[in-house]
Amino acid sequence: MIRFELVTPENFEDVIDMKLKKDQIGLLENNLYSLAESKVFDYLEPRAIYDDDKLIGFMLYYFQPDGVRRDMGPGEGKHEIHSGGKDYIYFKRLMLDEKYQGKGLGRASMLAALDYFKEQYPSTAFVELMHYMDNDTGASLYESVGFEPTGEVRRTLRPGTDDEYDEELVRRRFY
Repeated sequence: MIRFELVTPENFEDVIDMKLKKDQIGLLENNLYSLAESKVFDYLEPRAIYDDDKLIGFMLYYFQPDGVRRDMGPGEGKHEIHSGGKDYIYFKRLMLDEKYQGKGLGRASMLAALDYFKEQYPSTAFVELMHYMDNDTGASLYESVGFEPTGEVRRTLRPGTDDEYDEELVRRRFY
């Protein structure tokens, strides 16, 4: 069963030691960067992902109440999110360690996260995420759990670069 836990001194090193497949490097930041980011931007929520007692991945998200304005984190570019007066979750990152990919655990983690978000934040109307246009694996996963393109494309800084901007497709899944 998929569950989400705080990152603690006990699991910190295991979380930062998780690895992406080689062809996924550059599609998202590593977990150490994500944890540092969550300390600087205190609204970000990092969680370790477990399958029963086995650490399999990591996620980073935030709850966005209607009417609260946030400065976007590094690389996210300048854009205004139109939530239609609704509270939502921004699902910033989902990372599954390379040794647990291809076993249905990414999809199971996404579905469990959607349930978790609604349980933690009952007023949530939708979950939003973005992915690079060339991330076919991510696009397929997101579509399989009900994320639909909004028609919006945002310009963001590619992970691991100082000045390489790229376009990301915005998707939402409504409750």
